[in-house]
Amino acid sequence: MSEQKKIVIISDGTGRTAKRLMDAVLVQYAERSLQFSLANVFSQVRHKKELDKILDEVDAASLVLYSIISSDQAKYLDKALSKRKVLHLDVLKPMLDTMSKFLGVHPDYQPGLLQILDERYYRKIDSIGYTAEHDDGRGSMLGEADGVLVGPSRTCKTPISMYLACNHGLRVANLPIVSEQTLAQEALDKLRAARPGRIVGLLMQPEILTRVRENRMAMLARQDRYQAQMAGYCDIREVANEFRFCRDLYTEKGWHTVDVTRRGIEEVSQEILGLIKVDSGPQIG
Repeated sequence: MSEQKKIVIISDGTGRTAKRLMDAVLVQYAERSLQFSLANVFSQVRHKKELDKILDEVDAASLVLYSIISSDQAKYLDKALSKRKVLHLDVLKPMLDTMSKFLGVHPDYQPGLLQILDERYYRKIDSIGYTAEHDDGRGSMLGEADGVLVGPSRTCKTPISMYLACNHGLRVANLPIVSEQTLAQEALDKLRAARPGRIVGLLMQPEILTRVRENRMAMLARQDRYQAQMAGYCDIREVANEFRFCRDLYTEKGWHTVDVTRRGIEEVSQEILGLIKVDSGPQIG
């Protein structure tokens, strides 16, 4: 067949829905010596005047695939294409009709919702990557963080950071704070790049934090020589000193402070969201 078949896509969103369906179907004809091409994709088409302009450009021999959620717009396009005797397919109507019968309710008929979902998805992927790269003091782009969590070891900085990234699409960095002066200064130097109001200091009551560290040490340091090296890590007096050092530091710097003692990650995360005042939008699933 020498004549090339032309396909036109019209969408009130990005056109990806119709394009994916077209690709899924056309692959079934890959072994045939057929010539066809995607002549054009008209996206973000929301008004009849736009449809009229597009219709003037459509070849009567083309196939038009359209994904338009507005019932009025879809009917208008169907009538206009039928009048011009242009072969066409509303790729959403069969699924919408069937789903409405199954669910017993009508859809919202709001264009662009899938695009919003896609944007949320890619934002979440970007946030997870950033958060993983900026875990435990790593990474060099603290100025791009939506939030920065600081605190002593084992105060749940990493799981809270990942929860905020996965569920709210936030880019979160976290840094350990220790009372040893040189290491503390290194963290402070790095935190200068963070945006004002985005730093949250985490605290956990010394008695609870000591037990958490003891459990962690029991898992990681089973040999006596490691137990001796890490003795100060679980010494209640040392932990209490860390607590006081961090509490005073947070106050001095004017950072937000959250006590995570015996609190769930979701609860703490909600408090952090309120403190840093970042509009994360609806929760990402």
